[in-house]
Amino acid sequence: MTGPRRRVLRELAAAGVLPQVTRWHPVLAGWLLGAAVLGWKADDVHDTAGGVTLLRIVAVLLVTSVVGLVDDDAANVLAPVPVPLSWRYSVRFGLAAAAVAAPWAAALLWIRPGQLAAALTLECAAMTAFGLAVASGIARWSDARDAGLAAGPAVLGAAILAVLLPPRWAMFATPGGDWRDAHLRWVAVLGVAMAVLALTLRDPARRALVFHPQTSLS
Repeated sequence: MTGPRRRVLRELAAAGVLPQVTRWHPVLAGWLLGAAVLGWKADDVHDTAGGVTLLRIVAVLLVTSVVGLVDDDAANVLAPVPVPLSWRYSVRFGLAAAAVAAPWAAALLWIRPGQLAAALTLECAAMTAFGLAVASGIARWSDARDAGLAAGPAVLGAAILAVLLPPRWAMFATPGGDWRDAHLRWVAVLGVAMAVLALTLRDPARRALVFHPQTSLS
């Protein structure tokens, strides 16, 4: 990153621009709702399956609440800006990941799923990447300025669809024989979502220059 760009970024950070252009209200609502669900149902969890289900509900709530962080009003502006589109989106992806990771860690400490924590974290990470990929894809390949408003219902719809899948293709498997196969599918979801995110980081303002040889006039 060049020196002038560093100075611009320091000025933007000192001015508190990012919090002003980021929608934190849905994120806070998701945190509060997740905490409310945990406080309401945690005492009713008496087995591993119950704890797994509760943590999955919390994961869906968290992911649904953070997809709006992808929205960037300057994404379709081709005029010169202090930082490229890929950098701006990467910062927003990082904020969204942190906004899920912190309360998710607290939820794991609250429920204590034991050895299932890693597999459940994989599910949460895959859902987060999926939600961000949907939001970023809508913003990148359409004229929508509020992609997060569409990505939230998409995450909920995908979660409902995953619950309705037949046992052979189950994503939300119960601990047991299908647990490993289900999480191999979660790995695939995570990989595809990360690939889509990488594609959306390509700035549409950067075009490859095509040089045409000058033809001599006779």
